[in-house]
Amino acid sequence: MKLSKIIYTLALVSVCWTACTQKDAQVSPVGKTIDYTGPGKTVRQILDSAKFTIYKAMWQKANMDSVITAGNYQGYTLLVPTDAAFTAAGITADKVKTMAVNDLDTILFYHTLNSWMPSANIQQLKGNASLRTLLTRSDIPTYSSWTPYVYYLFLGLHDKQLMVNGKAHPFTAMEGTNGTIYVLDEVLKQPNTDMIDYLKSNPNFTFLLEACRINDSIYQTVWGQQGFSQLLQASTRSAYITLFAPTNNAFKKAGFNTIDDLRQRALRYEVGWPNYDEHLYYRYTFTSLDTLLLAHHIDLTGVQPANYNMVIFTNDMLDNGAISNFTIDPGRAYNNPPQYVRLNFSANGNTIMVKETGSSVGALPLKSTDMMFRNGVLHIVDDGLFKQ
Repeated sequence: MKLSKIIYTLALVSVCWTACTQKDAQVSPVGKTIDYTGPGKTVRQILDSAKFTIYKAMWQKANMDSVITAGNYQGYTLLVPTDAAFTAAGITADKVKTMAVNDLDTILFYHTLNSWMPSANIQQLKGNASLRTLLTRSDIPTYSSWTPYVYYLFLGLHDKQLMVNGKAHPFTAMEGTNGTIYVLDEVLKQPNTDMIDYLKSNPNFTFLLEACRINDSIYQTVWGQQGFSQLLQASTRSAYITLFAPTNNAFKKAGFNTIDDLRQRALRYEVGWPNYDEHLYYRYTFTSLDTLLLAHHIDLTGVQPANYNMVIFTNDMLDNGAISNFTIDPGRAYNNPPQYVRLNFSANGNTIMVKETGSSVGALPLKSTDMMFRNGVLHIVDDGLFKQ
């Protein structure tokens, strides 16, 4: 009986102590309640209330709601062309009714990003962000249904305009609770050819193609493979690249008037075997001609391809000072040496100027820019080579 009273007393004290502790722990709110001022609708609700007649008709026919649900996207981004943009591209509401669902998928998937890029994030960018679309292909050589080719879009901001793959659009964003819609003034066209297709079809690049062929033949003769030619087309071996393509005129201004001049430059010294340098980096050997051209393709080669999207658009060159001497690969002992973007960028009026770091050649203007292909972006150099 005495023991029971002791237990009861201890329990009563414990309850009182807990009650007092909880009461003491309660803190009265300080200051005024902050009202939520963010988005109030989901992306889907924004679409319902917006006047994107043609886009919504495509969305419904392609059953994009099920695509988003199946993908379990917690946040996503839509690039939505206006009705005027679709009409200018030859796509009307009546045409949507007769279009195959696969064709609608191709358009909608290319305009849908599988991640959320809020407008506030874009406004903080200096250059572009690489963003994956829902559009893939498995019918390109070296790709398959297991490892499909993935289309990417590169978004940024320049002069208060939305940049998509280096091209400017009005910056109009509609924020949702689970994503962002960017309104476009044109329908985006996905690239369906590679750099090699363009270069082969243009007579202004015979010197460049021959330079690649000469270099590749030397590497294959000496120790098997290397070269840059294989990176001129989309492949599972490499991510997107950037090519500053010199024209025939550019080669001639650098003193190469004939194909034989290219051959003689390539044979200036023998190409040895790869070896370790004094820092224990495993370095590849190059022909004299290829050494001249390395900066034109950001030092990416057949044996050292891009392992992530290495693309540089004009707004990167103008707005992102970190691009110059950007570290592509930090390197590691007994493996590849450090790899950098050995180029400096500037502007002369509306013309982009490019100079190789440490080269005696002055900055050269880009004749054409931001040409998008399946394997990356191409800019044209017509006034010489970055290095002598």
